[in-house]
Amino acid sequence: MSIERLKKLVLLGDSAFKNETLEAIQDHGFVHIIPLNEYKQEAQTNHYEELREALSYLKNSPHKRRLQTPSHEFHQKQLIERVLNNKRARASTIDEIELLRNRIKDLQPWGDFEYPDLAELSAYRLWFYLAPISKIAMLDSVKLPWKILKESNGFYFLLVIAKNEPNEDEVPFARVHVGSRSLSQLGDDLDAALVKLEDLNAERESLTRWIKPLTHSLDKTINLARMTRAAGLTLDDEDIFVLSGWVSESSVSKLEALRNSSNIAYTLTDPDEQDSPPTLLRNSDRFGGGETAVSFFQLPGYNSWDPSVIIFFSFALFFAVILSDAGYAAVLGVLLASFWKKLGRSQGSRRLRNLAGAIVAASAIYGVMIGSYFGIALDESGFLYKLKILDINNFAVMMQLSIGIGILHLVAANAIAGWQHRNTLKSLSNAGWAIAISSAYVLWLQYLKNGASISFYSPASLVFVTGLALVLLFSSDRKIHSLPDLALRFFDSILALYKLTKAFGDVLSYMRLFALGLSSASLAVTFNQLAVSASESVAAGGFILFTLIVLFGHVLNFVLAIMSGVIHGLRLNMLEFYNWGIEGEGYPFEAFKKNQ
Repeated sequence: MSIERLKKLVLLGDSAFKNETLEAIQDHGFVHIIPLNEYKQEAQTNHYEELREALSYLKNSPHKRRLQTPSHEFHQKQLIERVLNNKRARASTIDEIELLRNRIKDLQPWGDFEYPDLAELSAYRLWFYLAPISKIAMLDSVKLPWKILKESNGFYFLLVIAKNEPNEDEVPFARVHVGSRSLSQLGDDLDAALVKLEDLNAERESLTRWIKPLTHSLDKTINLARMTRAAGLTLDDEDIFVLSGWVSESSVSKLEALRNSSNIAYTLTDPDEQDSPPTLLRNSDRFGGGETAVSFFQLPGYNSWDPSVIIFFSFALFFAVILSDAGYAAVLGVLLASFWKKLGRSQGSRRLRNLAGAIVAASAIYGVMIGSYFGIALDESGFLYKLKILDINNFAVMMQLSIGIGILHLVAANAIAGWQHRNTLKSLSNAGWAIAISSAYVLWLQYLKNGASISFYSPASLVFVTGLALVLLFSSDRKIHSLPDLALRFFDSILALYKLTKAFGDVLSYMRLFALGLSSASLAVTFNQLAVSASESVAAGGFILFTLIVLFGHVLNFVLAIMSGVIHGLRLNMLEFYNWGIEGEGYPFEAFKKNQ
């Protein structure tokens, strides 16, 4: 549950054994390579991309043949070329079909006709126009031979005969390009294209039998592409090659084992101020779902800290408050249970499964606390009603709760950021913000309780001023060597105080928890009431109408609540919390390793 400390590696090896050395490093899989040379993409990398494209195309086929392993020589390159040719031909044919259908649709109002030979018309040509019925009087100004073919949808379909295309003065209407092919010819072309598409689909389905051997060769191709890329990132001489990279402190023993088994030498140094090491997060699968969310949005910088565990629990809490229904939580639990085994096949899916489990548990507990079960009113003498602790319709209490959650979230962000800077005076600035934000919340609660102005000399007010004083004094880390430096440092501190308005806005952002939770619970109640009213308003079929409204309403509300929980749960963590607790943006540690 931390950011792994890294060492900078410089490795020297014998050029004669470069491939063997790189393969050994790839087998161990613990080095993030730093480019020492400009890598030029080679054919092997292109082959890897083509293989992935072909395999994805076959896997997405709606119909598949029985998978088989070839008993004879497997010509992979020719097979990939055949698959990609099929993909390109199929895409082109689909575009042709769409184009023909549009042409047929545009030409149908003009009818099915074929142009006579130009010699038969003495070099005269046919020109087609759409003339608005409202402008029929303008036809009197047309001196060329013309004829109205039909009238439809407020337009006359106008045919004009001329050797050259008439200009706007000769025919003041919009010209229509009907093309050189008749409706019959276009229909024949469409039939031929549809037959061609059927043949291409059949060929694609036939090719799906090779998915298994292509999948087996994918890992090998990926590993070879990575090896080729790594070889291109080293610095080479006639006798030696140099590889630079980052390794974690926990992997130094693997590096030493590699040195004992290979003809290499290396040095390890700590990162200096000019270095920008990658970020390698270490979390157990139990709380790794938070790391997944962090990696998806923005990795913290190497010198920052790992917020994965806090985001794991806070995201589950925010989601629960937004969902605000134990019944919906039960539905989520059933869905999770049905996919439980499937979600355990990889480390990433196991982490998401654990996060989903925490969300279900938090949602169920919070739903019971507010007594919300699909919006059904509880019997006050029942057991479930006795478990109800909060009234979601008590706006004052729920507003205090949601803002209180935001206060704790931001105070935690500043407290941990302060701990990260514990060896510097800047930690006092983080402490000042934590004190100011929490004391401001206490002052607000006092105001709500007393309904009167707050004394400047109250304990909470003095604590608030103390917090701002710490921010003012210790926000800047500018060194003071002269009077201008002192003035600039004071100016930096004044600018830091402007974050007070940002703190106010960020705290208010957490009111969305209350607003979204209330809307979710209220919509559930509303759909129930609407279903009852509708069923009572009809003489027959009331139960069917009741069932349809309840199902549609709750499915819609459930989907909206899930979307809101994900979007706003991530937003509060990744924007408000990140802005106060995380400094710098990192990039991922990408180990040079083999796909297994």
